[in-house]
Amino acid sequence: MKKRAIWILFLLTLLLSVGFLRFGAVPDKSPGTAGAVPVADAQEQIRRELGTFARLAKELKPSVVNISVRTRLQGLSRPDVPPELRHFFEGFPESGPRESSGQGSGVIISADGEVLTNNHVVAGAQEIVVTLHDGTEHDARVIGTDPKTDLALLRVQPSTPLPAARLGDSDDLEVGDWVMAIGNPFGLEATVTVGVLSGKGRVIGAGPYDDFLQTDASINPGNSGGPLFNTAGEVIGINTAIVPGGQGIGFAIPINMAREVASQLKNGGQVVRGFIGVGIQELDPKLRAALGLPSNVEGALVASVIPGGPAAAAGVQVQDVITAVNGTPVKSDRELLREVARTPVDSQARLTVYRGGGSRTLDLTVARRPDEDPVSRSPAGGSQRELGLRVEDLTPALARRLETDNLAGVVVVDVAPGTSAARAGLRPGDIVRRVGPKSVESVHDFQKAVEQSAGNLALLVDRGGSQLFVVIDG
Repeated sequence: MKKRAIWILFLLTLLLSVGFLRFGAVPDKSPGTAGAVPVADAQEQIRRELGTFARLAKELKPSVVNISVRTRLQGLSRPDVPPELRHFFEGFPESGPRESSGQGSGVIISADGEVLTNNHVVAGAQEIVVTLHDGTEHDARVIGTDPKTDLALLRVQPSTPLPAARLGDSDDLEVGDWVMAIGNPFGLEATVTVGVLSGKGRVIGAGPYDDFLQTDASINPGNSGGPLFNTAGEVIGINTAIVPGGQGIGFAIPINMAREVASQLKNGGQVVRGFIGVGIQELDPKLRAALGLPSNVEGALVASVIPGGPAAAAGVQVQDVITAVNGTPVKSDRELLREVARTPVDSQARLTVYRGGGSRTLDLTVARRPDEDPVSRSPAGGSQRELGLRVEDLTPALARRLETDNLAGVVVVDVAPGTSAARAGLRPGDIVRRVGPKSVESVHDFQKAVEQSAGNLALLVDRGGSQLFVVIDG
């Protein structure tokens, strides 16, 4: 009887629960779920977004071209071989000229036949053929190249207007944005890869103006020079580099930089950049501490000033930190290089510099950057502990051997292995011009300045005609 009563109670509870679920439940109107998308709608939205890439690829492929190049390589003749090695080549015929071929990609940027690609795709080419999406071939000529940014502008002569791509604004990109690369890897017909923008402002050591976009969209050999698109179908980069073993990491030149370069190449066949005549280097934490600079001071450290240059005329001094150009902040040496480079030649520029605990402005006239300027960006110095070096006075004889006319300073003649000087990168032949803020004219001056210094020691070193700061831990 007791067991029967338990079963009846269980059945009543079950019936009440079902009734509540069927008739008592009401739709959830809370703010958190009121706008919830049904599963079917969410799946349809995903299909639409994925379909965007298929639609874009179909629309954009015609603006992407294949570039084939032929280069004539000079053979090795007997006079080219050093005398001491010629006996190795006895009995072998001299090799004549031979041809080499290569391929890359490009993007049409004007309906009348301008094509943007990488400089390394066409460098040294005797013959360039551009193949359109429909298979039509056109001979191309080089309007101009810029090796420093690895860009080249070509022109073909089409009989009808070409499908030009639209150029976007790479400054509007955000990390995580979807991007699509189209190119001709391995000489295949146009292929499409999709990924996201992984990073901005990347420096990979390709040149002085590195400012790359990083993406995980596959950029293979043959993609070089091809476009990187956003989801609006606009070109936001020119694919240029892959990292060997980098597991799919690729880099592209921002289209804003490429647009500036292409405009100059179109108008003058070359790129003219601004120049102010300073040698600069990165302001790292140890160097900042050694020079007594506040942690909030960001910019490019002046390691040298070219005599007679714009900066010298304006009063820029070694150890100044340039923090802005025409009101635009610069946070690193590379940012300063890029900002000065894009400043028109012969225009007035106002530098903001930090010196002696405060900021000041200096006005100068921007000059044209020489093709091979002696000092543009000093190599980064090391930084470490106890001195461990021996110096001598810079005599006229030593100065001649070191090819310098400036007799101010002392010469490093020995660096003990394993010491802070060695770890800092000091080497025999370096000329120490200053210890901290103090100029040195002799070994006595050097020793006195070292003894009076506390903490990290900042040395201004002349190495092969370029100046840089080196920090030794104190």
